Amino acid sequence: MKYFLTRSQAQNIDIYTQEEIGIPGIVLMEKAAEKLAYRIDRVIKKGIYEKLKGFEPKRDKILAIVESGNNGGDAVAAVRILKTLGYDTAVYEIGAIDKMTESYTKQAEIASRLGVKFLQIKKSTYTAEDLADSFSNYRIVIDGIFGVGLGRNVKDLHSVVISGINLASQRGTFVVGCDIPSGISADDGSIQGSAVDCDITVTFDYTKYGMLFNEGREFSGDIYTESIGLYKPKTPEELVKVLSGYDAVPYVYYEYDKDEAIQTLPARKEDSNKGTYGKVLIVAGSKDVYGALWLSASACFRSGAGMVKVVTNTVNRDLLMQKLPEAMLLTYDQSNAGEAFERDYAAAIRWADVVLIGPGIGESEMAKKLLDGVIENCHEKQSLVFDADAINLIAKDKTTDQIRKMEEKVGPEHIVFTPHVAEMTRLLKGLKADLPTDFVKGNRERLAYLVSDPLKIICVLKDARTIISYAGEIEGAKKIYVNTTGNSGMSKSGSGDVLAGMVAGLLAQNKEGKVSNYELTCAAVHLHGRAGDAARTTLGEKEMLAGDLVKFMDF
Repeated sequence: MKYFLTRSQAQNIDIYTQEEIGIPGIVLMEKAAEKLAYRIDRVIKKGIYEKLKGFEPKRDKILAIVESGNNGGDAVAAVRILKTLGYDTAVYEIGAIDKMTESYTKQAEIASRLGVKFLQIKKSTYTAEDLADSFSNYRIVIDGIFGVGLGRNVKDLHSVVISGINLASQRGTFVVGCDIPSGISADDGSIQGSAVDCDITVTFDYTKYGMLFNEGREFSGDIYTESIGLYKPKTPEELVKVLSGYDAVPYVYYEYDKDEAIQTLPARKEDSNKGTYGKVLIVAGSKDVYGALWLSASACFRSGAGMVKVVTNTVNRDLLMQKLPEAMLLTYDQSNAGEAFERDYAAAIRWADVVLIGPGIGESEMAKKLLDGVIENCHEKQSLVFDADAINLIAKDKTTDQIRKMEEKVGPEHIVFTPHVAEMTRLLKGLKADLPTDFVKGNRERLAYLVSDPLKIICVLKDARTIISYAGEIEGAKKIYVNTTGNSGMSKSGSGDVLAGMVAGLLAQNKEGKVSNYELTCAAVHLHGRAGDAARTTLGEKEMLAGDLVKFMDF
């Protein structure tokens, strides 16, 4: 399991490792330097980055730009190690902070004795352009200015130096972040005055939460998480217990690896039939939209559901029969949407273990009627998944009352909402929280929890990094799942329909409740992203389509 730490959490894990586990700080620094040097050596030799193509150690040089804290010590030790590997290295010590840490002083002394050059850049060249001219003489620049401990805005000389690094990067210098790009908030990914725009960031044991969101994601570049021996908990509960010894822990952020996600899934049985794996009713599509119903229904089947019935406009009948003959059908049009259809629709809702409603249904009067049918006919222990247009419809009318009414029927943790950021903004407005979309995007964990906790529902807030929240706390800390799988090739119509179908398909197989619906939903999001990564590897990000996610699902 991976954990993503905020600024104070990262600092406290470091303290716990040194004071309670007993690993000296200088040992952790040396290990960090080894891993930083190793990763730089590997990316040079692999030649996977265009900026490093044709790198020649006898010609091309590496510069560490540092301040005199522990982050600078990591970078200084790394260039010392790189020098022993045959690279031409140097250090530019900014010197705008009076205090030097003991570990930094020690590393600087060792590096100097072993012949690493320490540069003096004249103050007359303290413009970003002049510094960029100096930095551009180096093929690689290591950013060792500030680590996660930065709790203020970057300004004055530090800001000028960072601008110089970014200009040099634009001219072709490859920039490597040490633990976190200097100037990026570890808490939320915002820029603290100014920040280094890195090509890659080598971080230690824990990716910092702020590196996953907002500007932090872009400025971190490719992230390499290397182990240096910091304390690692086995469970989120254990992490909260350790961290709570130092500060209040508002959130604990974590993610499964592939094996953990797959182990979460309900087991298949040799002695089974289609009823064993659940019945799913998918209310999707309309006379103008047809692809969403096929994507969600096929993903549901591919996820392992035993039976799937689709409710859609009659114009979609032939399409679904050709594309997915395994699915059952209940169709409507203007002539048969009366009492007979309502009776059959209510029976279909009661038949299902899981109801998924929303993909492509639109916001017409018929769509409202379909939603009302689910609200009125859902029953105890049934799981409900609301996606796309269903969320928009709920957001328009008595949001809280509707959700509470359903939750009282089906029970806690049996309702899943899967909004993207714009849909989340509308939903919050329906909950009497009228907030700008940018604010929602920047405060996703707090707002997702604001929806999930009081209403006892699972909230899957979709974005480039999807987060999942549910009611309840671990000794005061709110548990937030953060998904880092997936890629920009999934930013196409239909990807959300596939995810909704996957969630419904997995929930249908959990009738006995052997795992929590929250855990299954997290697994679905993780595996959805992995399907996207597999599709990218074979097809490329531009070429892949949402339908390819179904083909590349690998459980």
